[in-house]
Amino acid sequence: MIHPLHRLPDDIDQLVAVSEAEGMRMVRRFAEEWRSGHHRFCGPGERIFAATLEGRTVAIGGLSRDPFVDDETVGRVRRMYVHPDHRGQGMGSSLLDRIVRASGFARLRIRTDQPNAAAFYEARGFEPVGDANATHELAKLSG
Repeated sequence: MIHPLHRLPDDIDQLVAVSEAEGMRMVRRFAEEWRSGHHRFCGPGERIFAATLEGRTVAIGGLSRDPFVDDETVGRVRRMYVHPDHRGQGMGSSLLDRIVRASGFARLRIRTDQPNAAAFYEARGFEPVGDANATHELAKLSG
């Protein structure tokens, strides 16, 4: 089940540990920024979602205004991570679809240095871009 977050999941530290075992820091950064109050995805148009399965948080992903462009119509998909045991089962696609549908932004951007993540986003309509602060962009269709 995918749902919006209004507080940190009780089991976020388990997802942090799994992501760090893969060498990824996005879940830790999400948890630290939330705990410090630095970023809680509560600005205009911002959202954070979690996917849970059997009471466990297995994926997370957010949407914020892109801080790297001076254009409030551009959003950024942030901190998206799917537990490795749940990849290839549609969880990531469902989560990204929910993020895109929740977006009121005209364009969405992401940044990834992971080839598998790049392929995932490209398969869902994100186009590669040559920007120092974004690797891919989606021109969001209304409706």
